[in-house]
Amino acid sequence: MQAYILETGRRISPFDEPVGDMPVHNRRLRDHQTDILQSLGCQVQVIEDLRQARQLPCLLVYDNVYFTYHAAARFIALARQRQRGSSATQNGTLAGGNFAAALAVSQLTERFVPSFQGRTAPAADGTNCHAYDLYYLSNWDAEVPPGDQAELIPIPHYITVRRWRVNRYFDASGSYALPLSSVALCPVQHWSSLLAANILGMPSYFIRSAVEAKFRMATLPLSMLWRAASLWPYRLRAKLYLAGPGCKVHPTAHVEWAILGRNVRIGPNAVVRGAVLGDRVELGPGALVEMSTLAEKASVNAGATVRSCVVANEGHMGAYFTQLSVLGKGAVLCPASGIFDFNLRSNVMVNFDGRTVSCGSRLLGGCLGHGAFLGADVPLASGQELPNGCMLVKSPQYVASDVNQNLPAGVVRVDRGRPRNRPGGPTLRIQPG
Repeated sequence: MQAYILETGRRISPFDEPVGDMPVHNRRLRDHQTDILQSLGCQVQVIEDLRQARQLPCLLVYDNVYFTYHAAARFIALARQRQRGSSATQNGTLAGGNFAAALAVSQLTERFVPSFQGRTAPAADGTNCHAYDLYYLSNWDAEVPPGDQAELIPIPHYITVRRWRVNRYFDASGSYALPLSSVALCPVQHWSSLLAANILGMPSYFIRSAVEAKFRMATLPLSMLWRAASLWPYRLRAKLYLAGPGCKVHPTAHVEWAILGRNVRIGPNAVVRGAVLGDRVELGPGALVEMSTLAEKASVNAGATVRSCVVANEGHMGAYFTQLSVLGKGAVLCPASGIFDFNLRSNVMVNFDGRTVSCGSRLLGGCLGHGAFLGADVPLASGQELPNGCMLVKSPQYVASDVNQNLPAGVVRVDRGRPRNRPGGPTLRIQPG
C-alpha cells in the first residue's frame, strides 16, 4: 500500500526547526512516521502538494501528526473493514470511501495540552471525537481538503490510569492522573505537544522495543535475577529494564520499565521509572527520572528530580525539580534555577503563531531552545520559552569580573599568609593556622 507524508511547512518555536525534526523518543518525528508506516507494509513517499497523491487507495498523513504503531495498525484495519462493508464494484474497480483517524474525547486526549489536539467533531454514533490528519483515501477529490470528505473512525483502545498523590494546589482532587494506552495520536503544533507525544507514546514504544529485542526479552528474567541477586518481587521490579552495550547501573539504583542506550551511567540510589535514556546519558547519585526522554549525552545532577520532560542532545538538568519541560540541544538548567510548572488560578498561557493562547491545562513547565542557559537563582514562568542561545543570569553588578578590583559590595578578598591591598578597601592579613 502507498503512504504519503504531506509536508506542512510548520516550524516549531523556539527551536526554529521543521516539525519533522522534532524529537520523539530520541528519534526525528519524520523517521518515526516512516518507520511505522514501512513496518505496516507501506511504501512511503514525501509530497508537498495533495495532488501528488495519485495512487489509490492510499494512506495520507500530515508531517506534524504523531501516532503510535498500534494506533496506525488499528486504523488501517478498521478502514479496510469499513471499506469492504460499504463499497460496491464499479467497472471492475473497488469504489470505497475516505476515512480519518479519530480518538474519543477522554483523559487520553484531555490530560496534556488539550488546546493543541485535533479538531473536535461528532462521530457517526454521536460521540465527540478529536479528528487527526491521518487518512485512508480510496475515492477523493484532491481539490477538497481531506478532512471535509472523510468519515471519522474512532480507534478503540483501553486506558490504564496511574495515580500519584499531589498537593491540592496542583490538582483539586489531591491526585495526579496519568492515562496510559498503546493507542495515541497527537498533532505536534507547539513545543508543549512534544511532551504529549513522548509521554503518551511510552507504552506503545516499550511494547515495540520489547518485540524487536526478542533475544534480550527472552533473557530478561535471568538478567533481572542476576542484577537483583534476590527473589523478592520489589527487588526484581527495580531491575526491569533493557540496557544497551556498555551500560553501568549502580547496584543500589532502582531502574523500572526503562530503555537504556549505549554506555549509560546511573549513579548510586538513583531512581528511573518509565524513561527512555539515549546513548551516554549520565544520572548523578540520588537522581529521580520519571516518564521522561533524555537524548544522547544528556546529564542530570545528583539529587535532581526530572518528571515528564524531554531533553535533547547534551542537555543538562541541574535544577532541584523540573516537570513538564523541554530542553533543546546543549541547553543548561543550572542548580538553584527553576521553572514554574503550574498556574494556580487558570490555564497556562503560551505563545503560538504570534498569539498568546491557553494550552488548556494548569500544569505545564517551560522550554529552553538550543544552547539556552538558565542561570542560578533565575526562575522561568510556566509556559514561557527561551530562544536559541539565550542566556538568563543574575545582574552583572553582583558578579566579580576582576578579582583584583571592582569587587561587588559585601565581597572581600582575603589572601592567606600575605597582605593584599584592595583599591578603596582596607589591608587584610590572616596568619596561617
